[in-house]
This record gives sequence, C-alpha cells and structure tokens, in this order.
Amino acid sequence: MSRECKGERGSMLIELLISMVVLAIGLGGVLAVLVSSVLTNSKAGKDTTSTMVAEHVLEQISAQPANAVANLSITDCAGTVRNIATAGAALGAGSGVNGGNGANLTNNAIIDWTQAYAGVPANYAMQYVSCGTGGRQVTYDVRWNVIKMTNYTRMVIVSARPANSNTVGGLKFVVPVNLRTIGGM
Repeated sequence: MSRECKGERGSMLIELLISMVVLAIGLGGVLAVLVSSVLTNSKAGKDTTSTMVAEHVLEQISAQPANAVANLSITDCAGTVRNIATAGAALGAGSGVNGGNGANLTNNAIIDWTQAYAGVPANYAMQYVSCGTGGRQVTYDVRWNVIKMTNYTRMVIVSARPANSNTVGGLKFVVPVNLRTIGGM
C-alpha cells in the first residue's frame, strides 16, 4: 500500500457520518413543518364549521317574518333540541348592550365575547354540538342579537366559535366568526 492510501483510511466513514447529521437536521425541519400544517388544518376545519353553524342559525332566523316573535328549534348532532329566539328590539330598547335583543354587542356591532355565556338572555345563545369525521363531535358556542329596524325589517347578528378554545387574557384565542344580515317581509 502506498502512503497516500493509508492517509485516506476512514475518510469515507467521516463523510458518511457528516451527511447523516445534515440529513437528520433537514428531516427535523420537515417534521416541524408537517406538525405545524396538521395543527393549522385542524384549526381551519373548526373555523369552517364555526361559519357553517353561524350561517345555519342566521338562515333559520332570517327565514321568519321580521315581526315574528316565536322561538324556533333545531336539533344538534347530540340529539339535543336547541331553541332559537327570533324576537328583535329597537336599538337601546332590548336586553342586549348596544342594541337589540340577545347577546351584547360591541361598539362595532359585533357580538361581545367578553360577556359570560350565562349572562346572555335565554334562547339567544347555545352550545351547539357538531358532527365530525370519525364520530368526533365538537361543541360550538353560538350567540346572536336581533335588532328591529322597522316593523318589516330587522338586522340579525350571529357569532360562533369552538367552545373549548384556549383563553388568552380572559378571551378565547380563536377569532369568532361574525355574520350579519338585514332582512324582512
């Protein structure tokens, strides 16, 4: 054996070891991105369902005449019948702060989530259980306010979010869905 070959012994093993370390670091980064995308996908699914639940309540109320006062009922995935109050009140005349009947509104005319669930008037909030894939169920906190504009028109504001969202500074971390419409007959 020549002197040059003796000096190169083990160099392939060192190169292989270095390449394995580089590969492990790269795969670690890919794993972090993969875990992050799975969590983001789960959150997006809950946001979509929040929108669908809020839209369902909004459509149920909007399908009634503007001067209707009778409660509606819907059944959630758990088989529980939920009552939906449809009676509106003029700005400042109802039970809701900043207008109408129902959950309090902020100055921007969206549902005020700092109000405790127990503080929302009866039948203007519900814990709606939604069916999920694989038999998984998610509970959504849904609240609404109905503002009577005239005898023939009203504004309905509905908001929803997952009930078990993490809290940050007393507020839920998930941004709630807010929908509103003006309708009448």
